[in-house]
Amino acid sequence: MRTLFGIFALLALVGCGGRGSSPASAPKIAPKIPLQTVISVGDSLSPAPSDTLRLGRMHSGEVIAMGIGIRNAADKSFVITHTETTCGCTDIDYSTQPIGVGDTARVEVRFDSQGFYGWQFKRVRLYTSASVSPLTIYVEAEVE
Repeated sequence: MRTLFGIFALLALVGCGGRGSSPASAPKIAPKIPLQTVISVGDSLSPAPSDTLRLGRMHSGEVIAMGIGIRNAADKSFVITHTETTCGCTDIDYSTQPIGVGDTARVEVRFDSQGFYGWQFKRVRLYTSASVSPLTIYVEAEVE
């Protein structure tokens, strides 16, 4: 009887081995990145704004993301129509939903330092329906 009980206990332990509390295929949800800065975008007569994201020191291969707020200072709603980057190492995520007057939209800028060393200075441009001139965001980092 003890042998039978021991076999059942052993099967129960082996049957549960390697499983965690959640399935391995479950997607990981990244936490919301706090906004580093808020940039106001006005109408077409306003000068095109720009700002610099200083990422500080990082190791080659590290990816750093920062959140930016785009505040609508124009007198009507606008949308971000498209973006441009200086290289594939920078990426930007944004919503295509209209940004209402006085509202702030969240944008995420990422820099992948794989293959880079030394001081890096990259450019990201956001084009909106409010202005012909793009909003320019510079990304600065020291890659070790």
